[in-house]
This record gives sequence, structure tokens and C-alpha cells, in this order.
Amino acid sequence: MLFCACSSKYAETTVEEVVDEVEYALDEDYSSDDDFMEEKEYVANNSNISYCAVTNDLSSKKENTKKTSKYADESFLLKKKIIKDGNIIVQSKDIEASKNGFDNLLKSLNAYYERENLKKTSYRISYDLIIRVPAGNFEHLLSSVEQGKDEVKSKNIRARDVTEEYVDITIRLDSKREYLKQYTVLLAKANTIKDILEIKENIRQLHEEIERAEGRLRYLNDQVAFSTLTVELYQEIDYVYKPAPQDSFIERVKLGLNTGWKIVVEIVVFLIHIWSILLLLIVAFFFVRRHLKKQKKQK
Repeated sequence: MLFCACSSKYAETTVEEVVDEVEYALDEDYSSDDDFMEEKEYVANNSNISYCAVTNDLSSKKENTKKTSKYADESFLLKKKIIKDGNIIVQSKDIEASKNGFDNLLKSLNAYYERENLKKTSYRISYDLIIRVPAGNFEHLLSSVEQGKDEVKSKNIRARDVTEEYVDITIRLDSKREYLKQYTVLLAKANTIKDILEIKENIRQLHEEIERAEGRLRYLNDQVAFSTLTVELYQEIDYVYKPAPQDSFIERVKLGLNTGWKIVVEIVVFLIHIWSILLLLIVAFFFVRRHLKKQKKQK
């Protein structure tokens, strides 16, 4: 504790109010303690509170902040948050046996398939697998696949350090929870409807932000606890030409008769649709023919 040989001046302003006005100073990243002392001296000189009271209060807060920050940093550094994932392409000579091998391997490693797709074509059979495996067994899974009978065609492994993001979200989450407690206390003391509505809106926003942060932390914890490996397991198949089967002669005759009858029906239906046009054409034909006969008789 610091001791000051100075007397406090009596005023309406309290130490807590002055400290609250410069509380932001504790959140600033000062380059040295001199900057911090200058900030305190400025506040003391521009208020009715004694320099000694402000110094003691701010120094105490700064010391506690440093201890808390140091403790938090050390605790997080003890266990870094690393997300491991990757993808691998494996060619097999017997894909069913290889798939059974994967099934047994996953059971032994407490892993599971997040997704499993089977594709078959005339020249290839493949499995698209997404495997979730405990992070401690990730290397064992890779080594087992690489040392197996199948041939590894491609491998890409990534490790992402999300410790900084995790620490940042955790600190912000703790801060929002503290704000939520303060707003809850203020809500109990609010007297006007306007204040109550404003405080409730702030509480609602804080709840949403806290839930979002908690969801992100749960996601990061899941990604850290279980690594993800995407596997493409395939087998090449020799292409064999298979001509399309043909029907017998009788079946082909039946099909021809059926197709011809359908054409006749379609033509009749079409003529029915244009009956009015046909009628006009017939009338026009007889009129022209009669007119031509009259001209021949006159000659």
C-alpha cells in the first residue's frame, strides 16, 4: 500500500467518482508507469479530491489489473488451443476391405464418421469420408493410414492456433457478464418507464452477445477436442464395354406397330384441332373449281 503525507479536501466529489472518470486509464496500454502517473496527477489537480486518495485508489486498481491479466495469460498459456485438420487421398486395390479397415480403426480410436458418401461409376468406386477423431489420436490415425496396405496419393495437414481468439472471446465474455450484473442491479433501482425500457434493451443485447460468444467458445472447444480428417478412398476399375441389350424380332414388330398407331392417332387429333381451317379450304377449292368451269364454257 502507498502512503501519502497530504490532507484531503472536503468536497462533494468522492474518490469513487473521480476514479470512475479515469477508469478507462486502466484499460489503456501505457508504454511506461510515467504515463500512468501523469494521468493520475492530472485528475488529482483538476478535482477536489486529494492526490493521495486518487493515487492510492488507482494504484490499487492498476496492481489488481496487472495481477489478473498476468494470471489469465499464464493460465491460458498452459494449454494452447490448437485445431488440427486435413485431407488425404487413398487408392485401394480392394475398397471394401479398406473400408472395413477404416471402420475398425475408428472404433479403436473412439472416432466417428461425420459424413460418408459412396459413389460408383463404370470405371471407379469411391468413398468420401469426413472423420472426427479425438485430437490425441489424430497422429495415430494418420500413421495407421500411411502404414497400411493402401497407397496414399495426397496428404494435406493443417494446424491452426486459435489461442488468441479464445482468450479474447473469454475476456470479452467475462466483461459482458459483469456488465449484465450491473444492468440487473440498475433495473431494480430504476423508477421511470423510460429508464426501465432502456435498461431492458441493453440487457437483451448483452444476452445476445453473451450467447453468441458462448456458442463460439463451444465451437472452438469442439474443434480443438476433435480433429477433422477428410478422406477420399477410391478404387480404379477396368472399363468393360457392354453393348445395350436388344429385344427379339417379335418384340420389335410389336413396338413398331404400337409406334405407328400412335402416329396415326396424333395425326387424326391434329386434323380435328384444325377442322375449321380444313372446312375453309374445301369451300375455297369448290368455289375456284366452279369459277374455272364457267370461264371454259364462255370460251
